[in-house]
Amino acid sequence: MDQISSDQMQVPEVLVSVAFDKAWRFVEKDPLLAHNHKTVLHSRLRASLECSIRNGERNTLQLANEAIRRLRAELTASSKQQDRS
Repeated sequence: MDQISSDQMQVPEVLVSVAFDKAWRFVEKDPLLAHNHKTVLHSRLRASLECSIRNGERNTLQLANEAIRRLRAELTASSKQQDRS
């Protein structure tokens, strides 16, 4: 099993942090997202960013945009299911 150096572990954390900040500036003002619980938005946004980084993305703007797209799709689908109930 390969050992991961602390430098390799820190790079994704820095990417998550920078991309999260970029995405959050949009998310907190987006009328489709802003009404959701802040903790839910934070955790789902972070999970999406971490997934994209694990898949090899390193561009923070791409990371932020993809996380926003996923978050909107996920929460829009969720609210449509609730409307049908």
